[in-house]
Amino acid sequence: MKRHLIIIIILLASASLHAGQSSENSGLTQKKLETEQLPDLNIPRYGHCTFFVNGELTVIGGHTTGFVPTATAEYFSDGAWHTVQTVYSHDFGIGVPMKSGKVLALGGANEPLGIGRTYPAEWYDPATHTFEGFGCMDMKRSNFSATEIDSGRVVISGNWYSDDCMELFDGHSTFVRVKDVAAKRSCPYILRTAKDNVMVFSSLDTKHTSGIRPDSIIVDQLLGEPFHAPLLDEWRPLAYDIPRISDFCFIGDETAGDFAYLLPVKNTENQISFVRTCGTDFSLLSTTCAVPMMFQGDSIQYHFPVMDRQRGRGYLVGFNRQSKQVYVLRVDYTENPAPLTLYYTDPLPNMGLCWPVLDDDGNLILAGGLDNSNYYPLKSVVVLRVNPEVPMIVAHASFSWLWLGVGLALLAAFIVYLIIIHARKASQRMDNLEEKTDEANETEDSTDSTRPTSSITEEELLQRICQLMEEERLYLNSGLKMSDVATMVGCNRNTLSACINNLHHCSFSQFVNTYRVEHAKQLLRKPDTRATEVWMETGFANETTFFRTFKAIVGMTPSEWKSHNQQ
Repeated sequence: MKRHLIIIIILLASASLHAGQSSENSGLTQKKLETEQLPDLNIPRYGHCTFFVNGELTVIGGHTTGFVPTATAEYFSDGAWHTVQTVYSHDFGIGVPMKSGKVLALGGANEPLGIGRTYPAEWYDPATHTFEGFGCMDMKRSNFSATEIDSGRVVISGNWYSDDCMELFDGHSTFVRVKDVAAKRSCPYILRTAKDNVMVFSSLDTKHTSGIRPDSIIVDQLLGEPFHAPLLDEWRPLAYDIPRISDFCFIGDETAGDFAYLLPVKNTENQISFVRTCGTDFSLLSTTCAVPMMFQGDSIQYHFPVMDRQRGRGYLVGFNRQSKQVYVLRVDYTENPAPLTLYYTDPLPNMGLCWPVLDDDGNLILAGGLDNSNYYPLKSVVVLRVNPEVPMIVAHASFSWLWLGVGLALLAAFIVYLIIIHARKASQRMDNLEEKTDEANETEDSTDSTRPTSSITEEELLQRICQLMEEERLYLNSGLKMSDVATMVGCNRNTLSACINNLHHCSFSQFVNTYRVEHAKQLLRKPDTRATEVWMETGFANETTFFRTFKAIVGMTPSEWKSHNQQ
């Protein structure tokens, strides 16, 4: 009893020193997120664009209190926000930071309440903080997207409650309609697939307020014919009703011709995952665990992605409107499988729902945004410190407190060391007593069916295990435990684990999953079986685990395998 108490103390001490480390069971790291409040915007706004340009945090357009478009922009400099008049209002319009250093501001709603669409285009020069109107698009647009490609040209597509097409800005003053689209979309992704080409797709059509998604996602191309990406039938891109800057999701290397993006997706069970695109190829990202959809009883509504290419990390910002908590899911996409980290905040009552931007220090900033109503946008600006190694902008911890923290950590480590030494000595004394007890009870213990018999070899034991798997199909039980199988074959957990590891060179979980994947293959060979339905009949706990495990073992997704192996 004394030894157990000491072990508990050690575990508690270790847990306190390693708070925020990965949970062994879930594979998910959880961390408390520090936040920092910056000065408020001068004007509350939503439906605006936010980005860094010329080293300054900048917001353009949107609407303010009363759902009224505002013909203003603001930039943050010298610890304060400075307001600039725009030539036109851009509520649900788009701002495109260009390689030239300027910003191209386009379109938006032309009346309060988000009604109508507009043509106008203007340049923002961050060096002079001035706007200059110079022309108009080929089509009136709001809730659309735009992406710069080669030579300063910009591809524009998407619309709200109106027609849609793809048009091209020449980088100077002219907008030209270049082609019709196979599907009319609102707030689409426009992803570069080459220096002079893009693909366009979305989960929402131009009249998406009905909440009905397109039956099938068709991908348009600037150069080339539309095509169907089967993966998007199972995993739909998250839907947004405000214009997106698709390059926020860019993870490639343009100079090397690597045009890759990482996008959040959702299946019919509302489970979130990530899809990686490279050119026109789509693949599901393998992660160490499923994306958490709940935290301490709170459901998490994920919204906006941002990629940090410099550090090989992606972020997906989520909210819970009831608790007023903000969540940030981090995915280290350069690793395989990619580790996940869930950051959570204390309640933030003045936090707005909007596109986050990444600052030079690797932290996220949300400026303005929506609380509960389009009529009452917010003007708060919050830094989410997902990269805590960098000092805060406003508040700085003093060195005395820092060294005090270090000293306390060292003291705690020393105390744990003393406890461990004492526990080892106590353990040795207890082990000696237990050895004597074991000798006295040897005859009685030999009848325990969970102990291995000395006469059975590992090969014979593995044959028993495989026979049970094949005849009883134990792998179809999603709650199957190693101890269950050990009891059935007449050995203990350690012996069973060692047997599988020595002869199959894998863990018990991997051993069982190979049977589940083989069973899934048999089901997938049937023409009328959908990949999204198979996981429920194979013993996997959820769809995400099924897809991730199937690809890890087979080397392709269930849909890809099915297309190559149909009966």
